[in-house]
Amino acid sequence: MEIWEDLESDYREQTGQSKNAYDELYQHIPAGVASTFRAWSPYPFIVDKASGVHLHDLDGNSYLDFDMNNGAGMVGHTHPEVTSAVSNQLEEGTLYTHPHELLGEAAKELKKRWDAVDLVRFTNSGTESTMHAIRVARAYTGKDKLLKIEGSYHGVHDYCLISKSTPKGQLGHPKQPSKVIESDGVPDEIAETVEIAPFNDLEAIEAILQDNVNEIGGIIVEPIVMNVGVTQPYRKFLTGLREICDEYGIVYIFDEVKTGVKVAPGGAAEYYDVEPDLVTMAKSIGGNFPVGAFGGREEIMRIIEDNTAHYGTYNGNPLVLRAVTTVLRDVLTSDAYDHVNDLGERLATGYEDIMEDTGIVGHVSNVNSQGTIHFTDNEISDYRDFLEHIDTEFHENYWFAMLNQGVLPHPHDASQQWTISVQHEQEDIDEHLEAFKNIAPRLADEQQSV
Repeated sequence: MEIWEDLESDYREQTGQSKNAYDELYQHIPAGVASTFRAWSPYPFIVDKASGVHLHDLDGNSYLDFDMNNGAGMVGHTHPEVTSAVSNQLEEGTLYTHPHELLGEAAKELKKRWDAVDLVRFTNSGTESTMHAIRVARAYTGKDKLLKIEGSYHGVHDYCLISKSTPKGQLGHPKQPSKVIESDGVPDEIAETVEIAPFNDLEAIEAILQDNVNEIGGIIVEPIVMNVGVTQPYRKFLTGLREICDEYGIVYIFDEVKTGVKVAPGGAAEYYDVEPDLVTMAKSIGGNFPVGAFGGREEIMRIIEDNTAHYGTYNGNPLVLRAVTTVLRDVLTSDAYDHVNDLGERLATGYEDIMEDTGIVGHVSNVNSQGTIHFTDNEISDYRDFLEHIDTEFHENYWFAMLNQGVLPHPHDASQQWTISVQHEQEDIDEHLEAFKNIAPRLADEQQSV
């Protein structure tokens, strides 16, 4: 199944200026985009500006935005409090490369939200945060191997580009997944330092640890796997990992780049009441500014003071930390969470009702501000379930049909999830649902014809 021809035709007709601009970009930038994931067929629309809950392209089209910068924008676009704070900071300087009080202010706000975090270091992205947390875990334990979950995404440094999106034919045994390098340019030797485990299977993970006793220094996990929609852990999976890490002397790393401050004020650690050793953060802690952070138990973090490298000219720059402090202290308040969570429930329930009314097979997976629609009645409990049961081409038709109505339902690709921002209102949810209601009969017919 390819994109419905009329969808592509309509899209091309309303994005002519974007096509011309994209062709020009392609002459200067590989794939014409700043991050390869952003390139999609036939071409991406080119943004002119963003405001509130809308993106505006070069052709004058307005898109109601539930992508929110791959989830970095829980505050919405150009939030007035964040914009004002950062504008004021511009006059005070944007980079010091010396200590300043905003370091402490931002760190304190993060520590309030995560009980496990005693000390914090700042980075410039989620990739940097997971990279440094993994290094710290290895240094602390003196053990070189990392265990990661099949199908999870933790950034683009070499150690995490293994078994992120393994093709069906290369999966290996479900209890001991194959190690598949995801990118050219990653040495084969890197894979020898990483073990791959299934999500939601404590028995399989413990068996892998027994095969690698005294070799694995850290386990990194997305507490909700958001590289395959919104895939939640089974009851006691995360607490079981906590017990296993204690037994084997392994540093337990929560990658909360996507879940942090979005599924709860203190991320998935709060939502599931689990205390990891280290937490990595980015995206929505910064209100659309480029930031990352990692923190955790003092005895582990203090190893940075010895001989464990964490450097970076732009780390903790005052412009970004002014945004972080404003977001955490003044924008993402308890009232804001009540508002966002209510809207998330309204959107999820609305999708379910429309699917039931029109006979579409599917369900919504939703955790407060984060959610996605799966066009299958099968439960998605890990990467293999997603690979087996999700028709990505069918989902592409849904996504494009929504886009052509001026609603960006989530980042491009069936693996992604929507983000409800503090600037979304009830009428935005209703507009989103009305767009889905318009295309639902056609989706139902398409499902039934397969």
